Amino acid sequence: MVLVNRLALLALLPGCGLGMSDAQPWVPIDAVAGPLVAELAGPGTLRTHRTAPSNPLRVVTYNFEYGPDPDGLAAALLDTPALATAGVVLVQEVESYPAEGRSRTAIVADQLGFNYVYVPAREVKDGGTHGLSILSAFPITDVSKMDLRESANKSQHRIAIQATIDVDGTPVHVIDVHLDTKLNTAQRIAQLSPIVMSAPETTLIAGDFNMSWVEWVDGKLPVLSSTRASDQAPVVDGYMRDQGFETPTAGSGNTEHMFGLEQRLDAIYTRELTATFGGVEHVGPSDHWPLWIDLTLQ
Repeated sequence: MVLVNRLALLALLPGCGLGMSDAQPWVPIDAVAGPLVAELAGPGTLRTHRTAPSNPLRVVTYNFEYGPDPDGLAAALLDTPALATAGVVLVQEVESYPAEGRSRTAIVADQLGFNYVYVPAREVKDGGTHGLSILSAFPITDVSKMDLRESANKSQHRIAIQATIDVDGTPVHVIDVHLDTKLNTAQRIAQLSPIVMSAPETTLIAGDFNMSWVEWVDGKLPVLSSTRASDQAPVVDGYMRDQGFETPTAGSGNTEHMFGLEQRLDAIYTRELTATFGGVEHVGPSDHWPLWIDLTLQ
């Protein structure tokens, strides 16, 4: 009954007082200066350039959990058969520190032989930054970022990034998302809505949506329920379907493991694209598992 009520609430969101967040602008990365400047590199700066199948195009979303073990992350992507043929990897929660010489994104991309872009969301200790990345066997162009509102923790600013992937002459628009942790259902939809409302008709949106089984009291105190009624994932899936998106990973199973608990926090959504669900690969040093689908390009 509680879940039914939550889904009914979702249906009313666009027209009720709970509302969506105000529209947020997409800012080209070359317009961002200072400590949050983006890092974009093509295969000419890398040791090698590894090819990947273009049709179907395998797309992975993977939360790196800060990326302190880039070699282990690269090994997970290279040594797992289902991931080794990926052409695009959307990364959340990765960091970069000047003392390490290169960004952690660059280290993983170098081992994969991929193009990459790293876009910081915020500064962290020791002069570092924390943000999102896109790794691709194909050229990455037209990169921009959106600053997200509704953050419960002001010190953990969240962003989304979008880019065009030129897959052998076919442009594929992708959006990489990392939503806040401490949000209840309506707040989560409100943080997501500016991304969805500004997305082109044909697009893929993926990342860590943090769709937990937790309700937050005043954005601070977590209340964990063992019942499906508190699961935010079906509500987010329902919202995306209402916006014309397919939900190929809705039945993927859990994608995050921590403290003996497992949850489905990550997802991939597509609109006007032909997608086939792939799987969740239980590999790598992160507390998230990589999730993938195949896109059949026209």
